[in-house]
Amino acid sequence: MTGKKVTIVTLGCLKNTADTANLTRLLKARGHELVADAADADAIVVHTCSFIEAAKKESIDTILEAGRMKAGGKQLIVTGCLVQQHGKELWDDLPEVDAMLGTGQLAQVADLLEKPRARFIDRANPGGFMDLPAEVSTKAGPGSVTGILRLSEGCRHPCSFCVIPRLRGGVQSRREEIILREARELASQGVEEFSVIAQDTGDWGRDSKSTGRLPSLLRSIAAIPGVRWIRLMYMHPASFTDDLLSVLAEQPEKFPYLDMPLQHIDSRVLSEMKRKTDEAGLRKLLDRIHAKASGLTLRTTFIVGFPGETAAQFKRLVNFIEEGHFDYLGAFAYSKEEGTPAAARSDQVAEKVKQDRLASLTNSYYDVAHSKAQKRLGSVETILLEDTEGDTVVGRTRREAPEIDAIVRLPQAASRGGRFIRAKLTGYDAYEFSGVPI
Repeated sequence: MTGKKVTIVTLGCLKNTADTANLTRLLKARGHELVADAADADAIVVHTCSFIEAAKKESIDTILEAGRMKAGGKQLIVTGCLVQQHGKELWDDLPEVDAMLGTGQLAQVADLLEKPRARFIDRANPGGFMDLPAEVSTKAGPGSVTGILRLSEGCRHPCSFCVIPRLRGGVQSRREEIILREARELASQGVEEFSVIAQDTGDWGRDSKSTGRLPSLLRSIAAIPGVRWIRLMYMHPASFTDDLLSVLAEQPEKFPYLDMPLQHIDSRVLSEMKRKTDEAGLRKLLDRIHAKASGLTLRTTFIVGFPGETAAQFKRLVNFIEEGHFDYLGAFAYSKEEGTPAAARSDQVAEKVKQDRLASLTNSYYDVAHSKAQKRLGSVETILLEDTEGDTVVGRTRREAPEIDAIVRLPQAASRGGRFIRAKLTGYDAYEFSGVPI
């Protein structure tokens, strides 16, 4: 069999990135070549997201664009959450797609490249592509110093706005020895920072005998030679424990970052979201974190315009953000997801009101972020250099996650010091620091 040239387009969150990183390794192990330019490819794989309406639109637009590039027998395979959620409705509208594979079928891509079959859709057994066959080694990309460690797939939380449990299934935890073997292999290839991910990282092991062992797992990862930074992503506040806080506090240089989506602060809204928390509990949790791990970078996510959200409840949320608990923040206008309890409510907030609230919240957070950034000016921090842009290089400190947080821009000469350099932060504007190498 002659290997195929394949382009993979990945949309959505880090969990999708982890999916396609595994797919890439599998395809290479089976003799296929990954190419960046779809025009040169024998097959295009679009791995979709459908978390909110904007993500669905981006996914469909990307599929249509890929469809316009089909020629000479080129295959178009669409995978992931959009297929799992809406594949049946999209099947007749997207005849240019050769195969639609849901969240649990990504490994079939290699089979389709080697033995094409009649057009079909498969959405059985929702889940994720977590573990590679034993014979496929874990390889980092050329020159990569950043890696992703997935702990589990699926979610058990009953959030009334979220479709993820239906798309990804219940919690399926990876075995500890597999996670650690993957981390060691990546570290041996030069990966120095890891994003530890799951639908809820705190749920790892709930479906197995590993329950409560997340602190031990994180300590083991931190002890691997060469590991510099570990970011803990997507932690449900109801899953956060004092034992976990102790790990973050013990090694602040190794554990600089926690992403913990709160979604709201008003207790009634949280109750209707089925978030298992209330304002008092969240405030106590934040107080414990600030007291014990004061240098920890905190990122969160909020939803505005949830059904029934009043102007007063929204104002409570904005006031809470202005208190300055968070270094980074993402916000979304509520998206009505078919099949969720929140979508069936009759008290939906008007779209214009949602967008106005989103803009207002974003402006308030901008002021908070600017104030926090000003306090960092003059500090000397370690910068991971990532890209060259004109006569400058762009990177991140340990306090910024890839692609979603602020960047640091430095003179081109800074790259002479290697991938990790020390630099003084000298300015800040619109989520961009400027700096000079030390």
